[in-house]
Amino acid sequence: MRRHIIMDYQKATNLLIDYLTEATREIREKAKKGEGRKILGEVINRPEDIEIEIDRVGENVLERLIKKNNVKATVFSEPEGRDIKNGEKPEIYGSIDPFDGSVLYLRGFEHNWYTVLSFYDRERNPICCGIADVLNEKFYISNKDGNYILDIKTNQKKKILPSTRKKLSEPIVLASYVMSSQYSSKFLDIFGDLLKNMHPKALLYPQGGSFIYAYLASGLVDAYVMFDEPRSEIDPGFPIAKKAGCSVVSVNSDGSYTDYVFLPGRQHDKIDLLIAAVTPELRDELIEYYVKKI
Repeated sequence: MRRHIIMDYQKATNLLIDYLTEATREIREKAKKGEGRKILGEVINRPEDIEIEIDRVGENVLERLIKKNNVKATVFSEPEGRDIKNGEKPEIYGSIDPFDGSVLYLRGFEHNWYTVLSFYDRERNPICCGIADVLNEKFYISNKDGNYILDIKTNQKKKILPSTRKKLSEPIVLASYVMSSQYSSKFLDIFGDLLKNMHPKALLYPQGGSFIYAYLASGLVDAYVMFDEPRSEIDPGFPIAKKAGCSVVSVNSDGSYTDYVFLPGRQHDKIDLLIAAVTPELRDELIEYYVKKI
């Protein structure tokens, strides 16, 4: 039984790397030709988001690879009715954000283009996770051996670690997606005063999504705070932050919280308040600040 489990983990990791490699190449080729900007529709429960042609690239690549390798899997994606399935009884679950950065791509910004994929076992425990930085051709990988970044141009592999910041008074990097009024309004209402009083060298990183967990795991971001965060933006990427020892929690209005867990088929649900922090101390300070403000 142990040998079978190890083989499954390696098979999933190999599939993950193949996916990131092929999806990155195909996305870059399409972007170079200026293709993929046709609007295909809206995303369920997401008035701020849209689906465009380039979103289909990753899904098509993954479906092809799963069938080629005869992997019995069910992979959940953002668009309604577009889950990828192979086999009646899945050996593994997956969660994919085929192109994190669609709105930026549609508007012509060459910034924050990612494709993100994670696999989970039948008990919903993370197996592996990969976040491809499409523009810079780098992969953030998490598996049983730990977290690392792989530069695919040089094939150099480097271990990554989160920061150790513990206080809001430090020069932290706080992230939240504030580029849409769907998210910025509530965040600024609650945490606006915190931003005004942050350390002079602290930063508000105004982006977020499934890729942000690579930034937490590698020390670029210290905390990520989101109201009404869709599970489809968490599931593909959060295992790399969890593996790094970060605290990723769902917070209640009374300040109590629970560790975030993957729930198959619930990608359209939203978390009232999600906090991901590199240390428990930083998490607790953010929760305490939130409770005082509501």
